[in-house]
Amino acid sequence: MRISRLELEEFRCFRSLSLDIPPAGFRLFGKNGSGKTSLIEALYLLATTRSFRTTTERYLIHRESAREFGLQPYARVAAHLASPEGDRTAEIVLRLDPSTLTITKRYRRDGRPVRAMDFVGTVRVVLFSPEDIELVTGSPSIRRRYLDVILSTIDATYLRALAQYARILEHRNSLLKQLAGKDRRTIDDELAFWDEQLVTFGSYLIVARYRFLAKWDETVSERFRELTTGNQLLTTRYSCSLSIPPIVEAELTERPLPDAQATLSPLYREALEQLRADEIRRGSTLLGPHRDDLVWLLDDEPLVAVGSRGLQRLAVLAGKLAEITTIQHATGDWPILLLDDVLSELDSGHRARLSTTLAAFPAQRIITAADRAPLERPEFAALPLAVLDEAQRRISFV
Repeated sequence: MRISRLELEEFRCFRSLSLDIPPAGFRLFGKNGSGKTSLIEALYLLATTRSFRTTTERYLIHRESAREFGLQPYARVAAHLASPEGDRTAEIVLRLDPSTLTITKRYRRDGRPVRAMDFVGTVRVVLFSPEDIELVTGSPSIRRRYLDVILSTIDATYLRALAQYARILEHRNSLLKQLAGKDRRTIDDELAFWDEQLVTFGSYLIVARYRFLAKWDETVSERFRELTTGNQLLTTRYSCSLSIPPIVEAELTERPLPDAQATLSPLYREALEQLRADEIRRGSTLLGPHRDDLVWLLDDEPLVAVGSRGLQRLAVLAGKLAEITTIQHATGDWPILLLDDVLSELDSGHRARLSTTLAAFPAQRIITAADRAPLERPEFAALPLAVLDEAQRRISFV
């Protein structure tokens, strides 16, 4: 997959930009605040429908958008794609209601309106950014979202199950709050439907995560050894809020997915029944994929506790490199690699190892830095060099 042209209107600091992107990608440098990360953010938005920088989407729209015409503020992000399926287009338009400060988004693929869940996966990217270290140091919700984003872009069924699970979880939590003080029979009758739905979609999410991580973890370990040239072993483990015996965990990754889901479902139902009183008292669903976590281990100890900041950053880089090959194996196509000011975070030795590894991937790469020097590596000589003009928000190849 490659992007041949990117078009931005009223997005972040860009009033208007139309950029033809070389097949191999390009290197981009410019001062801090010039808009490099906004360019990367636009590509990530096309891939996931979300920003990696903010959850307040009105900030994606230029502050002066449509003001001179008295129209509703908007932003538009569009791309022309070359993929194994042929030439495609992908477009997102955001509109802001000034009275409520709410955003509506419209999606078009190949010129036709589509739903968000059908749009996801049109563009596939792997993002490297300095903030990625939060995948180790941050909250479990960050790691869950990381898994959800990857799996949603390669598995449409996972995305639909995730959306259904979120809806069911909201309804079930609301019902749990209303059932306090009711007798057990009434509680069981009221929750029966929602429990079954929760188990159906929740078990799919858990099994899909286990299966993804089983393949991903092996590559993570290999990539970490390549980056560090040391003897320390990096592994990952899925921490499930549902207690699953080791023999069953093995079945989840080895058996066909429907069979694995059928194996997990009875354990899920039983656990919900055992937690019934606690859930009623707390008014919240206490187990399921919304409470699970991804644990990073260095020589079988928690990386967040025993690893230096540098090792934590290298672990995340190993995870991202593993993500590239996992997506390629799942889809038969290489994702677009987005490296936002990552090289400057590394010392010269690790910068060289990462650059060599990335150069081996036949994927389109877009690499940014505040200065030109980190980008002038022999491994990236095939990538045209460009500069972002801070004043005019224009990109020029040099």
